[in-house]
Formats: sequence, structure tokens, C-alpha cells
Amino acid sequence: MNNKKYRLILLIQFIIILLSGIFSSDTWYAIGVSIIGVVFNFLVSLNNPVGFLFGFVYAITNGILAYNGQIYATFIFMLFLQAPMALYSFISWRKKKESTEAIMKKMSFRQNSMLGFAMIALGIVMYFVLQLSNSTNVLVDSVFFVFSVSACLLLAFCYKNAYMITLMSGVCGTVLWTYQMLETGSGFSIAAFYLIVSINSIIAVYEQYIKKR
Repeated sequence: MNNKKYRLILLIQFIIILLSGIFSSDTWYAIGVSIIGVVFNFLVSLNNPVGFLFGFVYAITNGILAYNGQIYATFIFMLFLQAPMALYSFISWRKKKESTEAIMKKMSFRQNSMLGFAMIALGIVMYFVLQLSNSTNVLVDSVFFVFSVSACLLLAFCYKNAYMITLMSGVCGTVLWTYQMLETGSGFSIAAFYLIVSINSIIAVYEQYIKKR
């Protein structure tokens, strides 16, 4: 895609966030968080390291939003992992070539197996931890936490699997914030953002696994 198409896609995503937030009576803060998140996800899906700077701001602002909504696993992830890893990823990616082929690496079968076991173990632990707190939507929040942590680490260390895991994280995020919107009346723009994350991830998966064959 050329630059005009990139700008058009980003503009369409902005409009989707604005309309979803306005028609669902979301706060302007939530809409702003979603727009920052769109820029973050869009630039990272294009392998642009600057996206991680937006990712840092997004993590801080979304962490506050999650805390206020009693979505504690997301709060922990955003402030204590996503934010510092965004800065690390920015520095790490800047040191590498900015072409996808030069940056992204494949994982071995052993690495994939270890990742799978680690994700299951982390999900079980987080589920029982959240059960002890006053967190809402414990199951979905736990699954979202696991996929988000995995995607964050895989992106930071430049593994192709990150895009597939990000897709799953986007789907879970969409479900989580849709539940939040139904329960509290707020958060639909965040749900729309995660739907956009899912779409961008599908594009990234296509670029990484199909187009390059």
C-alpha cells in the first residue's frame, strides 16, 4: 500500500472511534485513549518504531481507565508491563533495520511449546488472583491479560508470532470492553479500538505469513 492508502485507513479508523464514542455517550477521555491506541497499533503493524511511543502514552491512559472500571488485570498489564515494554521496544526496534524481513524472527517448535505452557499457567494464576479481588469480568479479563502479555513480549523481542497473538488479544479486548459497556454504559470506543486492532492484526498476519510466501 502507498502512503495515501495508509492515511486513508488511519482516517477511517479515527472516524470509527469518534462515531462509536459519540453515539454510545463515551467520555472524551475514553475516546482520546482509543485514538492514541489506534495510532499505536497502526504504526506498529507497519513496523514503525515510533508507534511504541504512542503505545507508552496509551498504556498509561488506558491503565487509568481500566482501574476506574475495576478491570484489574488490564490495569496491571498496562501500567507495569505495557508501558515499560513500549519504551524498551522503541529503543530495540530503532537499533534494527526497519524492514519487516530484517526485524521479525520465527519461533522454533520448542519456543512455541514453552510459550503455550506459559500462557496456560499464567491464565490459571491470574484467574484465581482476580477471583480474590473485586474485579469485573474475571474470565475474559484473565484471557485478555494472557494474550496481551504474550503479544507485548513477542513484539519487544521481534517474533512474528506476535501478530497472531495480537489478533487474539484484540478479539478478547473487544469482548471485554463490550461487556464493560453493557454493564456500565461506557467503554464502547475502547471496544471499537480493539476491533480495529483485530483487523490490523489480520492485515499484519497476511503480510507476514501469506504475502511473503
